[in-house]
Amino acid sequence: MRPTQNHLAGTLLIRTRFNQSLILILALGLLGVVACGASAPEATATPEPLVTLPKDEAPHDSGIEWWYFNGLFTDDIGQEYSYHFVTFQSKAAGSVVPHLLQASLGVHSLGEHLTGEKVILDTLKPDAVGLKVEINGWEMQGDGEFYSLEFDLVEYALDLKAIPVRPPILHQGGLVGLGPAGDTYYYTRSRLDTTGSITVNGEQRPITGVTWMDHQWGDVLGQGVGWDWASVQLDDGTDLMAVQVWNPSDRTPFSGYGTLLLADGSVLTIDQADVLITSDETWTSPGTNIEYPSGWVITIPSQELDLQLEPVLVDSEFAGSQYVPPAYWEGEVRVVGTRQGNAVTGRGFVELVGYDPNQLSAPIGTGPSQTP
Repeated sequence: MRPTQNHLAGTLLIRTRFNQSLILILALGLLGVVACGASAPEATATPEPLVTLPKDEAPHDSGIEWWYFNGLFTDDIGQEYSYHFVTFQSKAAGSVVPHLLQASLGVHSLGEHLTGEKVILDTLKPDAVGLKVEINGWEMQGDGEFYSLEFDLVEYALDLKAIPVRPPILHQGGLVGLGPAGDTYYYTRSRLDTTGSITVNGEQRPITGVTWMDHQWGDVLGQGVGWDWASVQLDDGTDLMAVQVWNPSDRTPFSGYGTLLLADGSVLTIDQADVLITSDETWTSPGTNIEYPSGWVITIPSQELDLQLEPVLVDSEFAGSQYVPPAYWEGEVRVVGTRQGNAVTGRGFVELVGYDPNQLSAPIGTGPSQTP
């Protein structure tokens, strides 16, 4: 489930992942289709796909781009953890490309939620065949068949290897709307088998788990938007992405949509009128005093889908970035509900952006300081 076009600083306005400046409109090529035969009809032009994989795994020279991962894993002694890890890339300034990496780790047994970030000024790689960003022990790289994710927070160090086990999902055909902010290209790899290790105070432990991956890019207008976004992986093999995008000044909806990947591999596109995300509870951050929804219901009437999402760690706020002022809520959820009359369970992640409209419009560099 990230804006102004101030390069790296404008890195946080949609999914996840954030601030106030995103989305491009990639060039749309046309393929000439030539028919053969004595009385062949006139050649027609077929639009090139909006997203082409694996080519589009690689970086684009767009206003804003991000690669996002969330996941749940367990170590060999049964300790459970959740994480999110995202790389934001801004438009190149000459040959220099700014990147902001942000990560969080939920230590469920201790009720801890740790966050950190790093910045790197990289160079343009026009021939890249995938993503590769490395800085001071943090790494995000992959090509659509395999991903390597490494980061450390306080006494924890993660080394995760993730392999997709389901086909990619092109949301809304590959191009989604952010209301007045513009459009972004967007695809998901909804399930990745995850192995690797977590090192805690120098002790390394093997882990296994499941990961969700998103990739978005585009050229976005300097228009603030907020959103409620959720990824859900149900135990019956159904995966769901649902989002509502709104005006942070008055919560007026701009757009909304969902995508349902069924166990048999079929993909259903869910329109705005058929995606309902509601919450009757709130949580107020003791650090920022921002009030967020807490505990959600996602309803998709056309699919007879009714899900309740409860946060595993209520305090899952990412705040205090040195580079992007907006705080946001990003955390693991437990999922229960019904689908076509049958009970379902699962896990997921929720991302909440825009609940502090004043902070979203604050000048770059005015966010509270953070010690990564």
